[in-house]
Amino acid sequence: MAGAQPGVHALQLKPVCVSESLKRGSRFMKWDEDSSTVTPVTLRVDPQGYFLYWTDQNKETDLLDITYIKDARTGKCTKTPKEAKLRELLDVGNLVGRIENRMLTVVTGPDMVNIQYLNFMAFQEDVAKEWADELFSLASNLLAQNMGRESCLEKAFTRLKLQTNQEGRIPVKNIFRMFSTDRKRVETALESCNLPSGRVSICSNRNYLTVDQMTEFINSKQRDPRLNEILYPPLKPEQTQLLIEKFEPNAAGIQNGQISVEGFARYLISEENSVIPPEKLDQSEDMTFPLSQYFINSSHNTYLTVHTIEDCFCHGIKTEKEVIEAIAECAFKTSPFPVILSFENHVDSPKQQAKMAEYCRSIFGDALLTETLEKYPLESGVPLPSPHELVGKILIKNKKSHPKPSDGSTKKKLSEQASNTNSDSSSVFEPSSPSTGPAALVLLSHQLSHALSSAHPNHSLVMCLHVIYISMSLQIISGQFLTDKKVGVYMEIDMFGLPVDTRRKAFKTKTSQSNAINPVWDEEPSVFKKVVLPTLASLRIAVYEEGGKFIGHRIIPVSAIRPGYRYIGLRNEKNQALTLPAIFVYIEVKDYVPDTFADVIEALSNPIRYVNLMEQRSKQLAALTLEEGEEEKDTKEVETSPDLQIEYDHQIAILSRCDSGSTKPAAKTEDLIQSVLTEMEAQTVEELKQQKGFVREQRRHYKEMKDLVKKHHKKTTEMIKEHTAKYNEFQHDYLRKRAVLLKSAKRDGKKRCLSSNPEHGASFFEQELANLDQDSGQKLSELKEQQQQQLLNLRQEQYYSEKYLKKEHIKQVIEKLTAIAEESQSNQMKKIKELCEKEKKELKKKMDKKRQEKISELQNDLDQEYQDKFRRLPLEIQEFVQESTKRKTEDGEQEVLPSSSSTLEKLMQKGAQSEDDTEEEKKD
Repeated sequence: MAGAQPGVHALQLKPVCVSESLKRGSRFMKWDEDSSTVTPVTLRVDPQGYFLYWTDQNKETDLLDITYIKDARTGKCTKTPKEAKLRELLDVGNLVGRIENRMLTVVTGPDMVNIQYLNFMAFQEDVAKEWADELFSLASNLLAQNMGRESCLEKAFTRLKLQTNQEGRIPVKNIFRMFSTDRKRVETALESCNLPSGRVSICSNRNYLTVDQMTEFINSKQRDPRLNEILYPPLKPEQTQLLIEKFEPNAAGIQNGQISVEGFARYLISEENSVIPPEKLDQSEDMTFPLSQYFINSSHNTYLTVHTIEDCFCHGIKTEKEVIEAIAECAFKTSPFPVILSFENHVDSPKQQAKMAEYCRSIFGDALLTETLEKYPLESGVPLPSPHELVGKILIKNKKSHPKPSDGSTKKKLSEQASNTNSDSSSVFEPSSPSTGPAALVLLSHQLSHALSSAHPNHSLVMCLHVIYISMSLQIISGQFLTDKKVGVYMEIDMFGLPVDTRRKAFKTKTSQSNAINPVWDEEPSVFKKVVLPTLASLRIAVYEEGGKFIGHRIIPVSAIRPGYRYIGLRNEKNQALTLPAIFVYIEVKDYVPDTFADVIEALSNPIRYVNLMEQRSKQLAALTLEEGEEEKDTKEVETSPDLQIEYDHQIAILSRCDSGSTKPAAKTEDLIQSVLTEMEAQTVEELKQQKGFVREQRRHYKEMKDLVKKHHKKTTEMIKEHTAKYNEFQHDYLRKRAVLLKSAKRDGKKRCLSSNPEHGASFFEQELANLDQDSGQKLSELKEQQQQQLLNLRQEQYYSEKYLKKEHIKQVIEKLTAIAEESQSNQMKKIKELCEKEKKELKKKMDKKRQEKISELQNDLDQEYQDKFRRLPLEIQEFVQESTKRKTEDGEQEVLPSSSSTLEKLMQKGAQSEDDTEEEKKD
C-alpha cells in the first residue's frame, strides 16, 4: 500500500545538493588516449546537479547527463596515460607524488558493459578526490534517478541554458533541435510568448478551483482509499491553502483561496504528486530476520562471462587480487547491507588456497567475517544472524575442492555447517584459517556487476510478510513529447508477477493520428480485477511508434503506485530516464473484494443507503400477519424458485450460443468418408441436459434448495409459534389485570356512595385502567416490533442463503455441462477416429482392387496386340523366338516375358533383316 507504512529505510533520502566548489568549477586537463590530445578545461556542475559540463579556452561547452555516470574514480583504479606524447603534454615527469591520485576518470554509458571514459587530470590531489566523491554522490542519488515531471522540464531548460552562444544567448536552433517534431508549432510558441522573464499567469480569473473544491479533489481522487482515516486523516482546507500558496503564481488567487489552471498544472507536475512516493524509493522490508529467510541476489555456480570480464577490465582488473581490491572499494558504496561472495575452488594446492585467503584477510580487513558471531554459534537449532546484524560485512560462501586438513578442525566445522537445519543452500561458510588447515579459496567466480548491486535491499534481500489482494485500473489520458518524429503512437500495458498475476499485452490504445507531441486518448481503463501478490507484481507501460518501433517504457512496482492523476516519465531500454517523454494517467487502487461479499462491502461503504433499503424492506414486511397459513403460502412461492430457473436458462443460453458453431451437415456427395462424418453431429445443449449425470445434478440441487427452504420454514414456524405464545401470554395477563381492576371498582362502588367524596375513588380506578391500557399498548407495540425485526432478520438470512446457494448451483451446473460436453466430444472423436480408420482400410482395398483390374485389363490389351503383331511376322522368326524361349526354360532360367515395346522392336528388326536377305537372294 503506497504510503501506508513507514517501512524500513536502508538508505537516507538526501536531496540533490551541489557543493560550491563544483558550482564555481575547477581547472583540469582533459586528455584522450585515442586522439593523443590534451585540452585545458574548466569543469563545472550546474546548481541543480543535472549536468557535468566543461568549457575550453575557446568558450566551447560540452556537457554530460549526470544520471548516465556509472562511476567516478581517482587513485589506482583510474586510467593513466601510456603514450610518451601524452605524458609529455601532461608534464608527468615533473609531477610530485603519484600521477593516479590526480586523475579523475568518469565512467559513463547505458550499462556496465557499453561504457565510455572521460579522463581528466587535476592540479591537486584533493581536488580530484573531491570531484570523484561528489560526482558519484550525485549520480547515485535516488531522488535524482526518480525525478518528477517538473524537474524533467527544468532539466530540459537547463540544457538549453548551458549551450549558449558567445553572447550568452540560447540559439534558436537548439530549441528546434529539442522539439524537432513540428517546427511550425515551435515558431508559433516563441512568437506568442515573446520570451518573457519571471512568472506570468496564463489563465483567466474564471478558471480556478476554490479551497473546498481542491480539498475534495485531493481527498477523492488523489488519496489512497485503502489508508486508515484515523492514522492517515484526509486533507483539511488549511493544508490545501498551503498547497495553493506553494503552487499558485497569482497573489490575488492566493489571497482569495483559489488555484488557477496554471497553479493546478504546477501541482500535477510537482514532486509531491509523483507516481511513486519518495519514501518508497529506499524502503525495504524488515531486515531483522535470520539470513536464511530471505531471497538473496546470488550468482551461485556462475562463472566469468564476456560481460563480467569486460566489467573487470573497466576497473583495470586483471588478477584475482585486483578483483578483491575492486570489491573492497565498491562493496558498500550504495548500501550498508552485507555482500556475499561465492568462491569456487578447482586447485588442490594448499599454498595457493592459503594465498587467496590471505588476500581476503589483508584487503577486506575488519569487513570480512572470519569468526561466528557470539550470539549465533554454528550449532544445530541456532538461527543465522540477520542482515541488520551483518551490516558492513563481507561474507564468503566457500566450496572446498578436496582439501586435506592437517587436523580435525576443518572437518568438524564442515560437519557442523552441514548439520545446521536452520540454514539453507546459501548458508554462510567462514573462510578457513591458514594456520588450521589449507584454505579452500582458489577461484573467485562471483560476477562483479552482481557484487556491486547485490547489496541493494530492493534487489537482493526481499521478504514477503503478508498478502492483501488488490484491484487496480489504469486509464491512459495523454502523452507529451513522446518522440521527435511526426508519427502516430500507441501504448501497451503489461502486468508481471506471479503466473496468476502476469498479463502480457493486457491493454492497447488506438494509434494517434501523426501526433507524438501531445496525443490524447479517450478509452476505457485497463482493469486488473485481482492482483494476488502486489509486492511481487510490476506494471509496465510501453510506448511504440505506429510501425512497432520502441519509444520508451516505465516499469513500476504495484505496491508502490500512488492512485490518482499522475505524470509518469518514460525510460529507454536500459532503464535510463528520458527527459521529455511522459504520459498522463489516472490510476485507481483498492482492496480486492470477491463478488460473494460485494453486498456486504457496499453496505459498509454506504451505510445510509443500506439503512434506507432495510427500512423499505421492513415496511414491505410490516404487512406480514402472524397467521401460519400465509407463511406457508410464502414458503410455497419460494419453493418454486423461478429465479433459479431464470439464472440457469441465462447460463445455458450462453452455452447454446457457443454451441451454435457446431458441425452442420454438409452437402451429400459420393465420398464415403464425408457421408460418415456428416452423420456425426455435435450434441446440442438440450441433449446434454438429458444425460444422467446432469439430471442427477439437477435433482441434487433441487433437494438442497428444498431442504434449505424447509429449514427456514421450520425456523419461521417455530418463531411464529413462539411469538403467538408470547402474545397470548401477554394478552391473558392484560385481561386478568383489567378484570381485577374492574372487580375491585365494582366491589368498592357501594363504599364510594357512602363516602364524602365519591368522585375521588372513581377517578383513581379510571386512572389505573388508563395506565394499564397505555402500558399494555406500549408493550404490545414493542413486542410486535421485536417480532417483525426477528422475522426480517430471518428473511434476510434466507435471502442471502438462497442467493449464495443459487450462485453455487449455477457454477456447478456449468462445470457439469462442460464436463459432459467434453466427455461427449471425446467419445465422438474416438468414434470418428475408428470410423476413419475403418473407411480408410476399405477405401484402400477398393483402390487396390481397381488398380489391379486396370493393370490386368491393360496387360490383356497389350498381350493381344503383341500376339497379333507376332502372327504377322514371317514364319522363321516365330520359330526362332519359340526355340529361344524353350532353350532358356530348359537351362533353368526364369522365363521372363519381354515387354511389348522392346519385344516388338526386336521382332521388327528381325523382320526387316529377313526381308533384306530375301531381296538379296532374289537378286542373286
